[in-house]
Amino acid sequence: MKELDGKVAVVTGAGSGLGRAMAHAFAAEGMVVVVADRRLDAAEQVAGEIRAEDGRAQAMEVDVTDLRSTEALADRVDQELGGAQLLVNNAGVMPTTPLLMTDELSWRWIVEVNLLGVVHGIQVFVPRMLRSGRDGHVVNTASIAGMVAGAGNRANRVLLGDRGFPESPGMMHGYTATKYAVVGLTEALSAELAWTRVGVSLLCPHGHESTNISRNSAKYRPAAFGGPSDPEALNDTIRRTNWAAAQPERPTMVPKQPEELARRVVRAIRAGHFYVFTHATDRWAIEERSEQIRAGLDDADGFAP
Repeated sequence: MKELDGKVAVVTGAGSGLGRAMAHAFAAEGMVVVVADRRLDAAEQVAGEIRAEDGRAQAMEVDVTDLRSTEALADRVDQELGGAQLLVNNAGVMPTTPLLMTDELSWRWIVEVNLLGVVHGIQVFVPRMLRSGRDGHVVNTASIAGMVAGAGNRANRVLLGDRGFPESPGMMHGYTATKYAVVGLTEALSAELAWTRVGVSLLCPHGHESTNISRNSAKYRPAAFGGPSDPEALNDTIRRTNWAAAQPERPTMVPKQPEELARRVVRAIRAGHFYVFTHATDRWAIEERSEQIRAGLDDADGFAP
């Protein structure tokens, strides 16, 4: 979709962080931006920022975990703005989700938002895009965590020893699991929409400043999923998890500004890029994972029935 001026963009989770930056970038390209968020006050603030810069934006409330709420959002966009040409499924959360300890509500929340929220956006908006006969585009926000999980193996061999129960068990596995799922469903969606007028991009960001995802995940978790928690405790968990996963031989990731990511997304939409990465240093980890997979294929080839 090369021409953006005058077209309608819907960005979920646009009340802060990466969604906010993308909303501003789309408005700067002349798009009419629907700033969609579960927190209407945050959406209204971002829409106000855009209008103050002579852009066109409208705040709308949506709970991406609720299919009916997503349908109501699409209905309103159709009625008030003539339908969406760009959908960015960006809403996401990052609660602690250990594998070796029970925390069912956190797991249910992260799956509902990070995975089913994307599914709902696709199922509601994409058929309308296709029926319109106009050019369209979908951007799904995954993460570099959807490409690399940090497997505990070398050359397709599991690492065994006598360590026992880990002192700091991994706490962010739900984030990785849901982002891997978003990668898979977006790759599948790209095949389904091939040769239509609706393009697809998969956004895999790494570290960015001032996204507030951990603070917001702790502060605004709904009561149905356990209610708010301590933001500093969650930040400490994230730091411990990142430290445990760090490997000294890997290049250092330097956090970037959300505005740069937003410009990359604009370019990807215009150029028809599918994969959208943000950090060149991620190449090392992805290639290492590819080597592990190749080693597994070699072992499969060497099997003698």
